[in-house]
Amino acid sequence: MSGAGFYTDRTTGGVPRVREELPEATSSALLALVRTKLEANWLAAAFPEKCADGNGTAGTDTQAVAAMLLGVIPGLEWPLWNNEDVPDGCVFDLVEYVWTVIALPTNGRWHDFMRHYELSFDRDAGRQQFCEEVNMILSRGGTVFEITSLGRVERLGVPEVRASLKVLRPASGDEMLDELIEQARRGYLSRKPEDRSIAIERLWDAFERLKTLDVPSDKKKSVAALLGRISDAALRDEVGSEMRSLTDFGNQFMVRHFETDRHPVPASAGDYVAGRMVNLLIFLLRESGRLSPST
Repeated sequence: MSGAGFYTDRTTGGVPRVREELPEATSSALLALVRTKLEANWLAAAFPEKCADGNGTAGTDTQAVAAMLLGVIPGLEWPLWNNEDVPDGCVFDLVEYVWTVIALPTNGRWHDFMRHYELSFDRDAGRQQFCEEVNMILSRGGTVFEITSLGRVERLGVPEVRASLKVLRPASGDEMLDELIEQARRGYLSRKPEDRSIAIERLWDAFERLKTLDVPSDKKKSVAALLGRISDAALRDEVGSEMRSLTDFGNQFMVRHFETDRHPVPASAGDYVAGRMVNLLIFLLRESGRLSPST
């Protein structure tokens, strides 16, 4: 069942996706999901227990699973049901790792003497169903996270900024500008707070670089040329004011400068600040013909 399949999702819109930390029930549910997949042989393709009277896979080598999980995910305990107060990063690492090895098992030939089926596996189907179940749990817990079809846990962020980031696909002809924006996109979607702080820095770096593209030798003339692409005079003045305001913001807060008299950007303001900058960049890139036409 997907999140949209619940009664409250259909009638009230569901649980608001605002939690930056996993509720205890959500963390426990994700651990339980992995445990049930392990017990149902969804990890047997990567960790096979071979049939004693043939070459087929009869089940899961749980000792091999335990050794691997404890080796690649510091902080995890075995068995999985012993874990309490697990850090969110540890839970997310577990989910991402399981995605790499999971596969939907299907019973094949029955081995009467050993009393088991010979298993076959569908990796794509297993990954798809696992993602759906993980995302159902994350959604019902009201978290701002989801696992993508590529097995990466990403931060959704607020819907408005996420939608804007999909539009912010530059085609500026300037490789550095385009890469700065791509770094900002990846950072904003990261589950790590430090990456999201860096994303805001990269947005400002992209903004400053965009202001120099038209006349590289003279920043003031370049900004004037950039604004000159806006045909409506009143709107041009308003956008110019917004550009100056955001330039001042970047200078006063710890975005581009880190002197002791600068103010840190509060974590609670990250979405607001990112949204403001992303939408300005979209407008300037579009007006100057530097936004990908596919958007």
